[in-house]
Amino acid sequence: MTRDYYPVLRRATSALVPNTDEARRAVYDRARHAITHSGLSPAEIENEHAALQAAIERLESETQQATGRRRRQSPMPPVAREGTPAKAARTPGSARKAISWRMIAALATPVLLIGVALYALWPRAVTERGSASKRTEAVVEHVDHDKPDSGSSDPKRSYIFNRQMVYYRTIHPVGTIVIAKSQRFLYLVRSNVSALRYTTGVGRECANAAGLLVISAKEQWPQQPPQPAPNAQQPNRRFGARSLTLGDTGHRIHGTYEPTTAGEDGCFPLVNDDIIDLYDRIPVGTRAVIN
Repeated sequence: MTRDYYPVLRRATSALVPNTDEARRAVYDRARHAITHSGLSPAEIENEHAALQAAIERLESETQQATGRRRRQSPMPPVAREGTPAKAARTPGSARKAISWRMIAALATPVLLIGVALYALWPRAVTERGSASKRTEAVVEHVDHDKPDSGSSDPKRSYIFNRQMVYYRTIHPVGTIVIAKSQRFLYLVRSNVSALRYTTGVGRECANAAGLLVISAKEQWPQQPPQPAPNAQQPNRRFGARSLTLGDTGHRIHGTYEPTTAGEDGCFPLVNDDIIDLYDRIPVGTRAVIN
């Protein structure tokens, strides 16, 4: 939607001393330049130029009408009597005032031109921020699933290792999974200053994994790969209750029936209660950052 530039141009030209055709033309040219370099798309720039031209034509028409009225109403200047020296057109004081007004106009013009550019860009910036806010709200609504943000995954272990909402500054979008291997924590981003934190292990398979991946598949009670015959001490339950596949690497975020530890088999194990909670919060296609 194009803007009405008439009020801005009227204020800019009314500050000109003297208000001549050349001075107004300079203001118009700077306004056109500001719109051209405003960062809008070519179609938007063309529309803004058309709106600016309409405002210029309206202002010039009013200026010409006002000038004509002043000329018709102005009395003829008195004719000096012969032998009487003519009075100076301007006194030193009036000359100084004219110079001061010119300086004020020269300083005000760039400010007004910046106002023109901001006037053109403001609606688009507001719209983009509104769209981004709506997208963020949609993602938050998607990942929440009316589930609590914290819970006691295992009452036997320390509270610090249980699933909980924490302060977490990040530039990653809402809904992104961030795995901090050195901390043994997995974060599900909820805003740019908060995340839902899970405790994770780092298995031998993923000790060197790093980079940006996506969740390419989700499985409930995933089928186990071939393993040696299980016994009472080591049941064949490698991937636990849920599994989240990381891209096409073969790595997974998965459940475990044992406490999460480093150097074990698998990749990024979470206790079953946590992997079920995370599984229900994210869709296929979720970004996963491993660092």
